[in-house]
Amino acid sequence: MPTLLLPTAIAAWTWALARGFDRECGLREALLKSLLLCWAACVAMTEVLSVFHGLTRTGVIVGWIAVILAAMPFWRAKIPQIRLTLLDGLYLLAIATILAIAAFNALATAPNSFDAMAYHLPRVIYWAQARSVAFFPTPYLNQIALQPFAEYAMLHTYLLSGGDRFVNLIQFTGFAGSVVAVTKIAEALGLERRAQLVAGLACATLPNAILQASGAKNDCVVGLWLAAMAYFAARRQVLFLSLALSLALGTKGTAYLFAPPMLLAAWFAAGGSRRLKPAAIAIAATAVLALNGPQFVRNFQLSGSILGFDSVNGDGFFRWRNDSLGWKPTVSNALRNLSEQLGARSPNWNTGVYDAVVKAHAALGIDPQDPATTWRWSRYGPPKNTSHEADANNRWHLLLAAAAMAITALRRERPWLLYSAGLAGACLAFCFYLKWQPYSARLELPLFVLAAPLIAWLLRRPLILQLAVCLFLVSGVRHPLLDNWTRPLRGPNSVLTEPRDLQYFNDMTQRNSQINGRDAYFAAVDQIAATGCEAVGLDITLNQLEYPLQALLLQRNPRIRFVHTKVTNASRRYIRPDDPPPCTTFQLR
Repeated sequence: MPTLLLPTAIAAWTWALARGFDRECGLREALLKSLLLCWAACVAMTEVLSVFHGLTRTGVIVGWIAVILAAMPFWRAKIPQIRLTLLDGLYLLAIATILAIAAFNALATAPNSFDAMAYHLPRVIYWAQARSVAFFPTPYLNQIALQPFAEYAMLHTYLLSGGDRFVNLIQFTGFAGSVVAVTKIAEALGLERRAQLVAGLACATLPNAILQASGAKNDCVVGLWLAAMAYFAARRQVLFLSLALSLALGTKGTAYLFAPPMLLAAWFAAGGSRRLKPAAIAIAATAVLALNGPQFVRNFQLSGSILGFDSVNGDGFFRWRNDSLGWKPTVSNALRNLSEQLGARSPNWNTGVYDAVVKAHAALGIDPQDPATTWRWSRYGPPKNTSHEADANNRWHLLLAAAAMAITALRRERPWLLYSAGLAGACLAFCFYLKWQPYSARLELPLFVLAAPLIAWLLRRPLILQLAVCLFLVSGVRHPLLDNWTRPLRGPNSVLTEPRDLQYFNDMTQRNSQINGRDAYFAAVDQIAATGCEAVGLDITLNQLEYPLQALLLQRNPRIRFVHTKVTNASRRYIRPDDPPPCTTFQLR
């Protein structure tokens, strides 16, 4: 079985990485390397324990003790003695304040993002009860086929804490790590200390990143790995860039579109025209296969593709990629995606942006509602300005990044011109391949993380412009920090006063009035708990938002186990005839 080869491969790979650890590197680089090594250890540990059905609290504790003991001799970070100017200190204070509030919100709130309720956390539940990450029967294939590395980390926090108290910290780690990574990219491309802080501040003030940082998705995490990849590519540290690339590809599918242009751009931007050697490519390919190989094998056995089916349900109906590829679909998606990032509080402005995009489509002979390039059951309309992580925009950062890219083209500063070209290439790859959908803003977050060093380059002088823009960006974080649509820190629905059990439903009740409210879930919990049944069948063919029911039932009885019923897709093959039938079945509506 291919998975059985993993222990030897990962052990050898991790040892090689540890031996390559630069004992004289600075604290920020040491933190990035430590994050990479720890996450790789998490992935390896998960896959190895899974083979032996050892994904238990005891197994994970023993595994992490071994990792910590093995890593201790290699932590030799050089902590520099730096004297900060007053302005540098203020920039650093602003970043620290934003991170502190985001971390507090992540800890204070129950996970409640729509997708987290549908597949990010249900897959954690099924892995924990099976003590394995093997595929299981489910009507919602996202629960098994999508890239799992962020959820592996969530699984570890779940097993260690006995619940979901700390799962939001995975996204926060991605957010905080991204801030560190972009400062190092700025350093690698020649910016001085203050400009590096500006890069960190530009990343920390991204509204969509702040909103996602307290939730349980994975866009902040993949942003961290892509930024780390870009930094280590610029530094020509092949082992660590390979590890970052591997983790990015195993965290979210968008990395397959973003990583190649940015990897090439960062590699050549900081090091002249030095070519990629075959040995470097071989190391990267080995890392990708070592960490992602087990999931590749599981997906191939299920769908015939190492990346799984090309649609949500495996039937081609909700297909992610454009039905037709070419310059017209790419331009259409680029216009619509860019316009979604320009939403403001003015209805007149939003209507004006929409009208301009529609006129541009008409001039090019393109239909802005073309079903071949538009997500099913969606319709392109005027952009919005929301405080919801799924569609909140980063309009001011977009304008700054666009200005920086234009100036690099005019000045022809080779490193930044190449870096800008990488960003543009990543954006075009995204528009070329993926259908437009109303919630693309969250998927584009890694591009804005990677744009932060470019914004810092633009603002490096004059000082008065830099200070004014930074103050403006900091002033814009108030609403994302305090008025998160699903996790507000103030107001009548503040998570500081709302009971945790009710917080699971914050996204569901606001987004879809057709889904029964939380009262129906609580009634179902009472009904199922009263039966004393410990093998609960769930029919999620009409409503995939199963996690609140699971979380509430497990609070009543941690011994309860769940199984999906009415599974008719390809994952039926994972139904085991010898499994006992559920003693009660509930259909989510």
